[in-house]
Amino acid sequence: MIDLSLVLGKHVTFPLLCYVSYLWYMDLKAEQRAEQKADDEHRVPARDQPADEPAKDRSESTIGSKWSPIPLMKEQVTPATSEPDYRPWYATKPYPYKPFKSGEYRLNMGVKPIPLSHWLIMENTYKERIEAKWEIIKKNYKDVMFCLDPAMVNSTGSGGAAPVATGDAAFSEGTLVTLEDVEKCLEAVCELYDHVVGYLCQRFPQYFEVVLSPSSESAGVFHSKVMDEFHPVDPRAYLELENDSLAFIQYRCKNADIVPSKVTDGSVKKDSVGYMSLVTTARTRRAHELILAMARMVEEDKMLLLPNSSGQFNNEYILMAGCFAFAAGFNPRQRFLKPLTLVHGPVPDYKKNLQAHMNRFFHTHQPGRLVLRVNFSFQTHTKLYVTDDNKGADGELIFAKTLDQLRGGRDLFYRSERQCLIKLGPSTNAMCFSIKTYLWSMSEQFLTDEYYSQHGVLQDLYDAVAGMQDNISHYKRKPEWGPALLGLLQKRLQAN
Repeated sequence: MIDLSLVLGKHVTFPLLCYVSYLWYMDLKAEQRAEQKADDEHRVPARDQPADEPAKDRSESTIGSKWSPIPLMKEQVTPATSEPDYRPWYATKPYPYKPFKSGEYRLNMGVKPIPLSHWLIMENTYKERIEAKWEIIKKNYKDVMFCLDPAMVNSTGSGGAAPVATGDAAFSEGTLVTLEDVEKCLEAVCELYDHVVGYLCQRFPQYFEVVLSPSSESAGVFHSKVMDEFHPVDPRAYLELENDSLAFIQYRCKNADIVPSKVTDGSVKKDSVGYMSLVTTARTRRAHELILAMARMVEEDKMLLLPNSSGQFNNEYILMAGCFAFAAGFNPRQRFLKPLTLVHGPVPDYKKNLQAHMNRFFHTHQPGRLVLRVNFSFQTHTKLYVTDDNKGADGELIFAKTLDQLRGGRDLFYRSERQCLIKLGPSTNAMCFSIKTYLWSMSEQFLTDEYYSQHGVLQDLYDAVAGMQDNISHYKRKPEWGPALLGLLQKRLQAN
């Protein structure tokens, strides 16, 4: 019998085991390095660029080896977590703005500058309101979503223009739309998208991130962690995609098929610029998808206004694109392609007190500066999207509702809008109008809030409502809710 003790002894097997383990380890490391290299090439593709070609500025394109917010957002927006009173979005109560004060109601712009870090906010209504907005968009798409399209170019516009699309002629009412206007509008949508994505990644990096930088082959991937949704990073690259086959990840807006087919159906023929029907309709749809993506990113409605190339209406800014899902008392589509003066047409004394000031402000306001104004009113229902219930029409007889009919104030709602204005740039100087809507039940939320329930605040609200002049009162439907509200406030003031 052969003695193997010398061969199988520890002095032989242990070194052999170490050597085999070392070989396995080296093979494993080699595989990991190969996988990492492939992953890096996939996530951040190299950009083909001649050595003598200067790199493009971030304001022109976000395509590059690594995405970064536009300079404005990177330089001026600070992370919310750096603030001493920071709380996660779900624990952040709606801020109690106070747009009312004692004395006669006066119509004025009432804007004040605020830090850029306070542009778009996240409070505990965030997810609920985004989902409510989505339902409104799905049911009322043609009324709350709008963007200039080559099919809207007037026959009197630039050469070879297409006819006005069916259903849009009634809304233009003499507003000239040219192909130049369409291109500038699309660029404004892209500029706004750059601002929104850059702001969210800079302000709330715990909730938003770019998981794939844009490249020459893709528009990149932006991840909204709260909604767990993916969207493109580079809007211009997204507009120009040749097809919808995206092998690496599905980042089109959630349920983007809600865009009606008639938005991209069309009789757009080849024009002087060389657009073909297939190209223009694809870009139009993608522009809508970018607006929808922003509607899923933030709670605020957003509208874009800019003068048209013809300088009509004394070069007033005209509403050309946006989503207005929480409109209060009007159909947003009826404001589409309207200049500022006509947009505010129903507001009493607008031409007399605000027209000149508003137009001057829009033209002289500096890009990147942010201003805020807050308004207030009341309604007797819970609807966030209201086309005809919140405003009194000329000559309408409005009947009062009693406090009992309003269930002691449970069916009486304080409605307020936090409105921000920021001018984009550098390409378009479009003005972005963003609106966050607050809706508080008077008895269950407003009067139980630690700020609004204070005696002095309630007294100011009582005096503000009581002091409304007749034309403003009728416009805000005060005859319907005013008596009940004043009675409720008076009882609370006497109890305090």
